[in-house]
Amino acid sequence: MSGPWEGGGYPAAGDAWAHAADHVTALALREAHPPARTPAASALDIATGSGPAALALARAGVPRVVGIDTHPGLLGVAAERARAAGLAERTSFLAADALSLPFAAGAFDLVVSTFGAMFAPQPRRTAAELVRVCRPGGVLAVASWTPDGVMGRIAPTVLSPLGAAPGEPVPTRWGEAAYVAELFAPLPVEVRTRLLHVRVAYASLGHAVRVFEEKPGPLRAYRRALQAAGRWDEARGALAELFRRHDRSTDGRLVLDAPYLLALGRVAGP
Repeated sequence: MSGPWEGGGYPAAGDAWAHAADHVTALALREAHPPARTPAASALDIATGSGPAALALARAGVPRVVGIDTHPGLLGVAAERARAAGLAERTSFLAADALSLPFAAGAFDLVVSTFGAMFAPQPRRTAAELVRVCRPGGVLAVASWTPDGVMGRIAPTVLSPLGAAPGEPVPTRWGEAAYVAELFAPLPVEVRTRLLHVRVAYASLGHAVRVFEEKPGPLRAYRRALQAAGRWDEARGALAELFRRHDRSTDGRLVLDAPYLLALGRVAGP
């Protein structure tokens, strides 16, 4: 099985912001079991990628954590990291689609996604599936890049030499509080949002550009189109300039302060 997220070096890019999963899962677990509630016994990580959120949940003591993704290569990375961290007994990883999750209704106490569910092609169906598999009284936590932050500006910047914009649906709409409220409004869940930031660092600006031009995901298709039009070098330069404008480093590295929206909600029920 292959696809836009297979191959290349996704961990080389994603590891730079993987620590955001620690914060997101800590907030979700705090919401899931305040003093009066039973601790979460099970959790699902949607679009787990190389597994940072699933591993964070397992490290925090959740006894059963499942990570799903559509791409076996990334799942293999996640499973290997779980074994290396001594978390294999708490975690399992399987190929599954966020649009049709292979779990019964209410199967999990906690359902999370860090920068993953936002890329599913049908946002409303994805939101409905997130809520469906979370038990009544359970907690959802979905982190998504904002459209106006540096991570959200990557696709529009790269496509600018073609005078094009990313196609629908736009993943970073999940980073808009009003849009998230609209997605979940018909569903039996009360969602609130908050704007957070994660520090993303690479060895240098040049290193960051090289990592992203090899990164699996939508950028891969954009690069093919730009190369066919003879505009990739221009797009690559625009990406470097975007990173340069947002660089917070003073020591030759590239350090980005990347905003994201956290949607945190509790499914209706006891």
